Amino acid sequence: MEFNLFEQIWALSSQSINTSKSEQLIDLTEKLIKLYDAQGRLDENPLDPSRKRQLSLPSTAISKLLSGKSCLVTGGLGCVGSKLVQHLLNHAPEKIIVIDKLSEEKSPYKLPNSSKIIIVQEDILDGYKLEQLFSEHLPEFVFHTAAQRDPGLAEKNIEETVKTNILGTLNVLTACEKSPSVKQCVFSSTGKASRYYTTEIYAATKKICEMLLDSFAREGSKKYSMVRFTHIVDNSLMDEQLKEFAQTANSIAIHSPGKFVTAQNVDEAARLMQNALIYAEEGKAKFLLVKNLEWPVESLELALYYIKTFKRKIPIVFSGNPKGYGEKFFRGQLDWKNPLELNLLINVYENRNRTLNQEDDIIISSIVPYSIPLLKKLITEIKKTPGEEATKEVLVNGLKALFKDSLKNVPVSQTMEILNWGLDPKKLENEGLTSADFGDMVPIMIASLVGTPYEKSFQS
Repeated sequence: MEFNLFEQIWALSSQSINTSKSEQLIDLTEKLIKLYDAQGRLDENPLDPSRKRQLSLPSTAISKLLSGKSCLVTGGLGCVGSKLVQHLLNHAPEKIIVIDKLSEEKSPYKLPNSSKIIIVQEDILDGYKLEQLFSEHLPEFVFHTAAQRDPGLAEKNIEETVKTNILGTLNVLTACEKSPSVKQCVFSSTGKASRYYTTEIYAATKKICEMLLDSFAREGSKKYSMVRFTHIVDNSLMDEQLKEFAQTANSIAIHSPGKFVTAQNVDEAARLMQNALIYAEEGKAKFLLVKNLEWPVESLELALYYIKTFKRKIPIVFSGNPKGYGEKFFRGQLDWKNPLELNLLINVYENRNRTLNQEDDIIISSIVPYSIPLLKKLITEIKKTPGEEATKEVLVNGLKALFKDSLKNVPVSQTMEILNWGLDPKKLENEGLTSADFGDMVPIMIASLVGTPYEKSFQS
């Protein structure tokens, strides 16, 4: 019944919506609400479990590190950055330097009133001024949260996103290396970086940033670590828009059914970044993520919840996936050897090397090895390439080369498992997918099996 309702909504959504079709869509929407309600999916706000969840924090150990020390937070006027600043004050630092390209007046997030906080309006793309700030304030612990985080905007403003996320991160890391005061740097990444390969701009930039952190950890003199965030409910544009539309709009447009997000709260995010200080290692950039994420939330489910809550008679329409949100989910992304421990923020290669913190609520791992010379070549190309499409081509091709190289450093048996899980004919048929839906990723992985005992086995 559910799929039949979806098909009917798709059919009506693709047509010009007149009064008659609008009434049909309202009727179909009400049927969906009844169906989801009967399944217990609309009993509470689907995002509420993520809002309530808490993450452990070894406060004593962190305070021992940060007490009386100087901290620096890029993007400190953002959602995660401002919450992190609040947390850092609990560890009695000497001072916290907040760097943000926004002014405090224009930021929707307010910092505590403390004489220990120094706010500097500056863009991380200005490497020279960044190094001057490090020389002036002598930070010992650096937390890098500044980024362009909107996947949809990233596809429109490609050059700006690539420069901010990649070259801005490079500037922060370079300043850390040049500053004799810096001991550690923690970077905020995304679960999207766990994709084996991607052509989506935002995810691709974050994958490159993770490699940059790891290259500095391997070749530099400081400790570098990372965290992977997922959808932050406290800063959820999706939640805000769906709630507003359910109260004021004549309809709610959803990209498509079956679009899910995992979510976490901003307090978890701030705690995760502090934990990354404790679990940092010399010579390797470990990443941390929340282990016990709730079941992913469907955007359609959230929209239906708000329509039900506000008792509106408005229709759901399906608009299709815009750029930045269109990549198909590859089932081989997840490690099905342990189905009870599936986590969307870590891939199979990474998952096999994972450890857990003592409290058993944080996963700790590291990215697959890659060629640092290839990474440096890509950075050089990005620096000298102007224009939106040219920048995208350089980024995507560079990431493709790094992905091919990384497959030399993983067990071919794992690649074989991943392909078997991801290309299971029955699963693909059920989801209406083919191997072609995963672009260049699958052919690259298959090519990595050539010359191994698994080549003929896969072909059969």
